[in-house]
Amino acid sequence: MYIVLLDGYVDEPSCLGVPPFISPYVRYTAGAIKEAGHEFTYLTIDEYRNNSPKNKALKNAKLLAIIGGAIVPGKYLRGTPASIPEIKNIAENFKGTKILGGPIAKFGFSGDRKIKDLVNIFDFLPKSDPDAFIFDLLSEKSQNDRLRTEKEWRNWAIKGSSVITQHPDFPNPLIIELETYRGCVRFFTGGCSFCIEPLFGEPKFREPKDIIDEVGALNKFGAVNFRLGAQSCIFSYKIEDIGSSETPKPRPEIIEKLLSGVRNAVLNLEVLHTDNANPAVIAEHPNEAKRILKALVKYCTSGNVLALGMESADPKVIAANNLNATPDQVLKAIELINEYGAKRGENGMPKLLPGINFLSGLSGESKRTFEHNFKFLKDILERDLLLRRINIRQVAFVRNKFDVKIHHTDFLRFKRMVREEIDINMLKLILPTKTVLKRVFLEKVQGNVTFGRQIGTYPLLVGIPYQTPLNTFKDVIITDHGFRSVTGIEYPLNVNSASLKALSSLPGIGKKRAARIVLARPFSSQQDFLSSLDDEKVANSVLDYISFNR
Repeated sequence: MYIVLLDGYVDEPSCLGVPPFISPYVRYTAGAIKEAGHEFTYLTIDEYRNNSPKNKALKNAKLLAIIGGAIVPGKYLRGTPASIPEIKNIAENFKGTKILGGPIAKFGFSGDRKIKDLVNIFDFLPKSDPDAFIFDLLSEKSQNDRLRTEKEWRNWAIKGSSVITQHPDFPNPLIIELETYRGCVRFFTGGCSFCIEPLFGEPKFREPKDIIDEVGALNKFGAVNFRLGAQSCIFSYKIEDIGSSETPKPRPEIIEKLLSGVRNAVLNLEVLHTDNANPAVIAEHPNEAKRILKALVKYCTSGNVLALGMESADPKVIAANNLNATPDQVLKAIELINEYGAKRGENGMPKLLPGINFLSGLSGESKRTFEHNFKFLKDILERDLLLRRINIRQVAFVRNKFDVKIHHTDFLRFKRMVREEIDINMLKLILPTKTVLKRVFLEKVQGNVTFGRQIGTYPLLVGIPYQTPLNTFKDVIITDHGFRSVTGIEYPLNVNSASLKALSSLPGIGKKRAARIVLARPFSSQQDFLSSLDDEKVANSVLDYISFNR
């Protein structure tokens, strides 16, 4: 049977599959289809939108499997998860068997459980693992809405490796999302009131060897960028005595084995990052946490971020929602991560920094909640501690209903204050003017601004204030800071060939001086350049940004 595997993109609290990421779910499904002995075409929702030649496969296929679900809705620079109207349109025009799987089938769309428009269109909506369902359907002609076995997990992860070669971002900037385990160690208390991870029950860990072998297989097909992201807490990987504590004692030796194994499996590795960490686990086990932090700095690449699920600094909200950690525990975790990771790395970013998540609309929230949250962030800034990312959003209705409207005005005010008083000052500490960010991938042009990001877990948005070719890597030197992004120019900027708009983007130059530079070039030396401008001080100030290659 010929199959189309359509990637509608995944965005979960612990798993990302929006470009340049590819989720493990579509790779497992690809592996299951191959093991069942069938052929398929992998198609992304963006390719479908752009009328890719691969769309023709939909006319010949007998089965359509769509995997997707944006449980944590966000803003995206390029790819955007498939919407319900898009999925409905694709399915209605497909004549064969239709399967919808992934978070959208299990939890609804963006927290909306009501996907009635899709239920009657699709033949099957498996709520467990779509890869396992599809394998049984293809190989045994049976319909089993079940979880994959440990053996299947290993086999399909490896067998599905080749699917990455069909992704539009392959080989760069594609980054492979790797799954270390599913579930949450706090499952026995219900975990955080809003989170889906405790719904998976007791954590099921993958063996380090299985993950390392998967990485090796992916690398053989050309993958060089990886993120150990699909987990609720990297520090809780492979913990023992599950269910005995909400802050289990980490096992540094196992995490070191995993990290070193992944690093050694990819000799041409470009990016290795991680994602989530429980700040309470770090704070309660500082000695073990220090060993893990050292390993993360040693084996991972620069620009790495540990997203800390704080959610709120308000004690009442913490208690009402059974949240991960207290403010004191989060502060301790931030201090430890800064101690080991704040040093600048080879790509221009610090080696490892914490991120903070805040949620609005949780039970127990009041106007005082936002005062608690802002005071906490202000204290972090005053201590000269670095936070790479402050994520502020409203809670989605996945597990429970929350009233997100009651304090909406306060939420917006808090968000604005953080952007204006915290974020921009934090960026100035992390990336001072004249810092060089290496290998920024240029992805999109809006007006006269070219936007790009480094490849990584939570890459910083970089705006270049002129148009320059897309889908290329450039080194960028920082010239200015925004609330959540930075401005920079290509480094070094060749003054003998740069456009007028690029030259005018040099600090202190502007249009008139840029025009004088164009008229006076080519330059063979710094002195030639200095003598071409009316202000020697201004000319000297831009020497760090430019080159004179002819």
